Amino acid sequence: MTGEKEIEIDEIAKSFYSKMKGLMFRQRPKRILFIFDKEDIHPIHSIFVFFTFDAVYLNEDMKIVEIFKNIKPFTLIIRPTKKAKYLLEMEKGSVKNFKLHKKDRIKTR
Repeated sequence: MTGEKEIEIDEIAKSFYSKMKGLMFRQRPKRILFIFDKEDIHPIHSIFVFFTFDAVYLNEDMKIVEIFKNIKPFTLIIRPTKKAKYLLEMEKGSVKNFKLHKKDRIKTR
């Protein structure tokens, strides 16, 4: 069942540096919303990320197009197959806890 889910974010990453850094070198997870310049394929990695996390790709309408759960530390590449305008990185278990599914719309606060 699809719907709208409201998620509180800790940080917005839209500069080159903030998108490059993401969760790297942090002691614990944060909810980071990445805003890309255009809707496209945006691979990520978890090099220098020291904890497992979830990643949710969203289209320009903030609808989920792809979900990656339990991304392990030091994973070389996570390559989505769908184009996205936004990426939400969250603590491990967030996809399950928020009951997120493809086509759900995310509202951030």
